[in-house]
Amino acid sequence: MPKMISHPEFGEIVDFDRIRDVLVEVNSQLVPDFNMLGGIKLGADRFNEDPSYLIAAGASMLAWMMLLAADETEIAEELKGKLFTLGWTEEKIGSDLLSMSTQATPMSDDPNEREYHIKGRKWLINNSYHGDYHMVIAKIDPEQDGPRSMSVFLVPRSSCKNWERLDTHVLRNMVLTTYEIDGPGRLIGKKGHGLSIVQRMAAAARYQCAFLGMRMCQNSVAATIDHLSTKTIFKNQPINFSNVFRQLYNLVLQAAFLNFMYNRAVVFSDTSFLTFHGTMLKSFLLLRGNELLAQNWLVAGSKGFLKDSIIGRDAIDSFVLPVFDGHYTINTLMTAKHMPRYLNAERTVNADERINEIREKLFDYVAGNQINKKPREIRNPEFFNYADYWNQLHVPLDIDIEALINNVRTLMAEIDNTEHPYKHDTHLSSEAEYKYKTGTLVHWLESILAAAEFWKVMDSNEYLNIIVQQYNGFVKAYNDVVSEGVLQTPFLTPIHHLPLPDVDDNEAYLRNLLDVQTKIEAMRAPVAGD
Repeated sequence: MPKMISHPEFGEIVDFDRIRDVLVEVNSQLVPDFNMLGGIKLGADRFNEDPSYLIAAGASMLAWMMLLAADETEIAEELKGKLFTLGWTEEKIGSDLLSMSTQATPMSDDPNEREYHIKGRKWLINNSYHGDYHMVIAKIDPEQDGPRSMSVFLVPRSSCKNWERLDTHVLRNMVLTTYEIDGPGRLIGKKGHGLSIVQRMAAAARYQCAFLGMRMCQNSVAATIDHLSTKTIFKNQPINFSNVFRQLYNLVLQAAFLNFMYNRAVVFSDTSFLTFHGTMLKSFLLLRGNELLAQNWLVAGSKGFLKDSIIGRDAIDSFVLPVFDGHYTINTLMTAKHMPRYLNAERTVNADERINEIREKLFDYVAGNQINKKPREIRNPEFFNYADYWNQLHVPLDIDIEALINNVRTLMAEIDNTEHPYKHDTHLSSEAEYKYKTGTLVHWLESILAAAEFWKVMDSNEYLNIIVQQYNGFVKAYNDVVSEGVLQTPFLTPIHHLPLPDVDDNEAYLRNLLDVQTKIEAMRAPVAGD
């Protein structure tokens, strides 16, 4: 693992000078060609996937990417080795950017003025004490609160003061502070285009923290296999106990699937599905990862308490990824609007061609054009007919997919037509609670489809139970909506898992099941003589 340094004021923290050195390499992956995914992988390798280093470096990378999103390429090139912060959040408003109070006053009456005086206070900002530059969101007119009320400013460290570290439960080797801004800053991009710059950056950047969450699951589950195949209880390794094997089998399947789901999203990240998959990664995948890491710690036992163990560390640190100011909620609400088009899409795709494309491109991180996707390109993903595609996959499980889709349509219709019990003339579908639940159901439906693709891509019935897991997860979420709303739509019934495999070596079997990447790459390896 990367070493921490001893700071006279903050104690053991990440080495920010080392982060700057790596940022030069990572950000060079993004200009002139935009290979964000290659940059993420490079950073993960350089920092040995340590969460504190990766999140500190990742926050800087995202803030610096706002220069690219604002078409300030020359400034980005000049500053690619500097440490940046995302100067967005304020204590009273969290991530509600439209309600912020930080103000920017132009230095002159020139309508084209780029220099401003920035004044305000930011809160819970990573890297802020050590940052060279802050990408600050501020308002030129404090009376405005619409989408065009915000602008982005490049603020040097010299314009900041009165830092106060905020002690946190997670990522304790990082330095998050509250601080004041009272000094000059430079307008980045067009005046009033702050929100669009943030959205343009975020469309691609959602893939970043999801990568770390997915890798946490891979590494922590592998560490638990290591632990339970070497320790001894009752003169035997716990991995050979039937109850432990069952729990590990379920965790391994989930970790392998999240690995596939992330990289499947990468395959289609340069298409109209950029934002749709990104919002799902930032919410659904990271929440499932939180659950998996917590369960993994319980299975591993006290080993996770040790400071040198990634099992407990990752279980705790993973919660920062989707939870920060409710980003998982925001991303799920963003997905809800897609439900009608998702259910009723008529376009068809060839399943064999799509499966081959996934198999050929998985784990292959290449330059794309994600940062330059126009809103009109990614606002309406090109959904295809769910049932038709499912039927082409020939999944050998007792799932009536047409009935499932019709059940969801029935539930959505009841929600649309049911008045809120406490709000007159208000239907459930207009409430944030049900928009969130709708987005959650879209995510579960997509996860079932992804699980079926996973089984098909791997070409092995060893992965069939992941479809059962995702189907039953959807059923629980669906039934929760019905039961919590006292709705009349009938409940759905879960399906049975296929029997556990009878294997001679539990440890070897689980390691092989988890190692999806090696299997995929072997499928692509050229045959001798070709």
